Amino acid sequence: MTMAGDVPLPAFFFYLTTVLLGLCLGSFATALAWRLPRGVPLAKKARSSCPSCGHDLRARDLVPLFSWMTLGGHCRYCRAPVGWRYPLIELATLALCIIFHFTFGFSAVTLCAFALAPALVAMADIDFRHKILPDVLNIAVAAAGLAAIAVASLEAFDAPAHLLSMLGQAAAAGLLYGAGSFALRYIFLKATGKEALGLGDVKFFAAAGIWLGLSADSLAAFLLLSGALGVVIALLWKKIMREAEFPFGPALIAAFLAVLLWRGLYFVVI
Repeated sequence: MTMAGDVPLPAFFFYLTTVLLGLCLGSFATALAWRLPRGVPLAKKARSSCPSCGHDLRARDLVPLFSWMTLGGHCRYCRAPVGWRYPLIELATLALCIIFHFTFGFSAVTLCAFALAPALVAMADIDFRHKILPDVLNIAVAAAGLAAIAVASLEAFDAPAHLLSMLGQAAAAGLLYGAGSFALRYIFLKATGKEALGLGDVKFFAAAGIWLGLSADSLAAFLLLSGALGVVIALLWKKIMREAEFPFGPALIAAFLAVLLWRGLYFVVI
């Protein structure tokens, strides 16, 4: 990217922008992870507060990562401990943004990929804790994919034709991934009386299809990786949590990210 007059901006500027955006999105991811399972509307303009004493938090208490570190992992007002969960969510979101930057470069399309980071991290956290993948986050993943396609089409030689072609592929892939996973869920339920996939998982399959496209390699890799990771999580969950039912969403998310980083963005003109 360049400034007016074709004066190039230093690479440091884009790295710093990615870090700052990643930290801000990480803070947003913590809000998603806390609000959505409790049914608190995202549009509600409630002040953030300490869950222990209820004291409203000020701007200096909400600086991603740094507030937690400077306060030693405690609330400024009641000194109640604040666990590792929130800084880990922020770090994971930041790490994803940095990985996207190094993999795809810094562009308008990459900014759409950045929007994936808080949604995916919040989904993994929520599924681990509540065994649900909220519809609003599945919609966010799908919407970010459609936005990326629209932005990428602006750089194509024949933008309208490229947009229609890529939207057609995205819709077909979303339908294929979603219908295929729903059929798997239905067959397994009829055969065993148990759900192999939750409906949230099925919706995530459909949203992932928009990003991964109609590539047979991507679909095969996604299915194999998610299955293998699901087995690992199931074994660990049963051993550690002593529960037969385990969250499958984190396996889907990890597999989706691995394939996306491996195959790249199919809708970007090279």
